[in-house]
Amino acid sequence: MGRLAAIVGVIGTALAGAIAYGFVSCCQADNPLTASPSTKPLESSPAGARPTIADAAADASEQSEAADADRFSSKIRDIVGNVDLTADEKSDRLWKIFENHAREPEIARYLLDSLQFIKPANKKRVIERVETALHQGTHDDGVKRALINLLSAQFEHDASIAAAAETQLPDNPLVLASLRKAANSNDHATAHQAVLQYSRLGEVQDSLTQLDTARSNGTINASEYVREIGFHLPLIKDPAQQQQLLDLMEDSGLPGQELTELVATTAQLPHALSSLAPASLHTMRRILADNPPAFAVDLLDIDVLALARYNRWASASSAITHALSGEPIPDLLATLVMLPDADPRALIAVAASPMSKPVMQVLTERGLVNDALQRLDRFESAPGNTAVASGIVADIRAKLTKRSLRQSP
Repeated sequence: MGRLAAIVGVIGTALAGAIAYGFVSCCQADNPLTASPSTKPLESSPAGARPTIADAAADASEQSEAADADRFSSKIRDIVGNVDLTADEKSDRLWKIFENHAREPEIARYLLDSLQFIKPANKKRVIERVETALHQGTHDDGVKRALINLLSAQFEHDASIAAAAETQLPDNPLVLASLRKAANSNDHATAHQAVLQYSRLGEVQDSLTQLDTARSNGTINASEYVREIGFHLPLIKDPAQQQQLLDLMEDSGLPGQELTELVATTAQLPHALSSLAPASLHTMRRILADNPPAFAVDLLDIDVLALARYNRWASASSAITHALSGEPIPDLLATLVMLPDADPRALIAVAASPMSKPVMQVLTERGLVNDALQRLDRFESAPGNTAVASGIVADIRAKLTKRSLRQSP
């Protein structure tokens, strides 16, 4: 069961990741939004570095010096976790350390990421500090992105009020105005991150206009543009505008497989299917049907990412059809994986997903267990199959057989 459990875990994680959008800084310029907060140890200090720099940095006149990695990160944690300090005092202390380490990208990003978790009362001061740092224009691109992330983190969220009202909370207009200003920066890294961060803060119509401009001038690429449109799509109430956005997604020039991934992600956003018009759902289902995920030509290839990709596609397709017709999702998934021309790995993908039990139950009720086992035979008996692949198939076979026996009279 270990192999199958591992696959279930990976597929489940991939599904969760498909609807999650991270916004912490990253050292890779081509993927600033998907990295997790910096938790890896900082690089070793050069010879002669003073290990007490975190203490000395409290004095604004202190020169920047590299700190011992462990002591440095420990000092940051001590400041953040100090219950005797107010949020503003924590913010002030960390910012002073940042000023002394602003030219050391990894340390600077670490500090800025830490600052995102502090919510000072004086957000205006944070905004002013970020703007001043950005206008210096000499930071590493990753630091610029982290500064934008810190700026966005000052936006106050309140789930009890509408998004339109949320944008009018005391400091939120300042945050939005500062992000709009940054989005028009001549610096690509700053403008790029500001456009994407602004897109997530509730100003839907304004964001769509900004995204169009950013796509036209090359600030964001086609994939980012379509992803952001997909994020906004369920927030649009007008069916005609929903369809217009779907048309833009289709006309973006993205390869079919990538477009399908983004549409599947949109379908799995919270409340997406209940907020989209039937015509929009039909369009999304057609896009998914026109671009099914492909497995490797080599039948021996069990790629966990390919299994997760198929599962996202199948889950999104089934969820959309369920929203339109009311047909149970397990029934729809069972039909998909048992189509005459379906790759046997489709069955493996779903059988190793969180929907495994209800789908296997449907297969049993339909009398399709033997057919399913034969599909696994085709895969398991392929010459040269690996022990891992055979083990995964064996796990699924055992589950199907056990369920079939329980259903026997």
